[in-house]
Amino acid sequence: VIAAVDQRVSEYERHQRLQEVWNRIDSRSMAKLKDGCTVRKQDMMRPEQILKHQGLLLWKTATGRLKDVQAVLLTDRLIFLQEKDQKYIFATVDQKPPVIALQKLIVREVANEERGMFLISASSSGPEMYEVHTSSKDERNTWMRLIREAVESCPEEEEEWASESEEEKKAAKARLQKIHRLKESLMIQDQQVCSCLEEKLQIYTELSSLNGWTGAAQVEARLQVQPQSEELPQAAGLLAEALQAGDAFRTDYMIMWSHDCDALKYNRPTCFVQNLTRLLYSLQAAVAIQDTCYEVQRLLLEESGRPSPRAQRVHLSSPWANTLQEQEKQRNLEKQREEVAAAQRLRDKLRQDKERWERECQAKESQQGEQESRLQERERQCQLTAEKLKQEKKELDGQLEEYQQSLERLREGQRSVERERERLDSQQRLLQTWKHGRQSSLPAVIPHMIIPLDGQSRGQAGNGSVFVNEAVLTSTNNRHHKRNGPSTHNCLNTLLARTNDRRSAMVPSPHSQNSDSQDWTMGTGYLCSPAETIGLQHSSTGRKCLHSFFCCV
Repeated sequence: VIAAVDQRVSEYERHQRLQEVWNRIDSRSMAKLKDGCTVRKQDMMRPEQILKHQGLLLWKTATGRLKDVQAVLLTDRLIFLQEKDQKYIFATVDQKPPVIALQKLIVREVANEERGMFLISASSSGPEMYEVHTSSKDERNTWMRLIREAVESCPEEEEEWASESEEEKKAAKARLQKIHRLKESLMIQDQQVCSCLEEKLQIYTELSSLNGWTGAAQVEARLQVQPQSEELPQAAGLLAEALQAGDAFRTDYMIMWSHDCDALKYNRPTCFVQNLTRLLYSLQAAVAIQDTCYEVQRLLLEESGRPSPRAQRVHLSSPWANTLQEQEKQRNLEKQREEVAAAQRLRDKLRQDKERWERECQAKESQQGEQESRLQERERQCQLTAEKLKQEKKELDGQLEEYQQSLERLREGQRSVERERERLDSQQRLLQTWKHGRQSSLPAVIPHMIIPLDGQSRGQAGNGSVFVNEAVLTSTNNRHHKRNGPSTHNCLNTLLARTNDRRSAMVPSPHSQNSDSQDWTMGTGYLCSPAETIGLQHSSTGRKCLHSFFCCV
């Protein structure tokens, strides 16, 4: 239904353009043909006339100049118009008729000129050749294709149609209508194929975007060929692009894996595969459209070559025109055969490339699976290593915190030791100051502390007694930081016990208490008298014990 609507709209637009051209034609202008017939403005708007194509062409004159003409391709004729005073008139160039009948028209390319073409009219009134040029090669190809299609579908002249029977005309017309219906059906199927391929390409693009491909929006999900295009799609160019894309993908793939580019191993191959898929789908659509065109052309050629009474008669009075037309038919048939053979070769090559591409895809999928498994194993190992490192970091953090706490305690202890040292130093300085002050204030004879060795009174100190300077003893005891130490008491008790045991054996000293006090001498840190004074000369054990006592003090 949509195709039928589009066709009706296209016919209406062509009719409107023909109406615009017809309105601009000067009513007084006319063209005279070689057979004596005259073509006027009114002949262009007959009901059977349909506009096929129109455009600007360059008509080459005999002198080599190119003259601008407006070409109008109708159902059965090609008309050249020339603009004059904002009006169209029938062109007059080299006394050639500006109206060319399509019944016996032959179209050929100009050698070594990609924008030129020859129009050879082999009518019964006399052959005529025209050389026209277009602005581009594509436009030239479009004109040639449309003129040939118009020649194939052009109705025969009335005298030729009159010679055929009604049955033959009906059968031929029915066959042509059937061919056109089949052509329309094939075109609709081609449109459906293109639509399906585009939808499939769009689905692949969406799947790639879901899998994380960031370049999905950069690839156009449309085919490079369209079934409504006036030109036949060129499958060779698409195949060349697909081969180039495949070679580029292989080169980049080898480079990526050789350099171990993990960040690009997914995005780049996905982009290449997406582009290659788009080219292959476009190539598939182009082959389908070409198959349709070739089959329709083959049927039309078979229909035109069908034997009939009309074909057995001589339509042209000129043998040269008949021979030229036959040569053109043979040339067209050979060209079509070559195109069919080229299409077949292209189809075979496409099938081989598709099989090779599928094998490569399978191999790459297997390689990708292996890579994914290796990557998963590597990821698992990395996770285990990360957990181990995390645990070690946690332990090291705990050790660091403990070390910092220990260091803080050590610093605090060091500060305490420093404070204690400063306190002791201050006490030491104070004690030294006190000692020097006390010693300087003592009299020449220091009072003695008499330790009676026999337990008797102080008056009997001369017999077995020890006189100790109290200040010296106290100073010595304070300097050693041993207050009431067990060594001091033990040594003193031992000394007293041994002195009492030997009291009866000791010899009385002839000196008095005063002489005893004067015989004491000051030693380093203590005061003592000679051993003879205290009666210890007879006992080495007593001297040793006393010496040990003072040493301990």
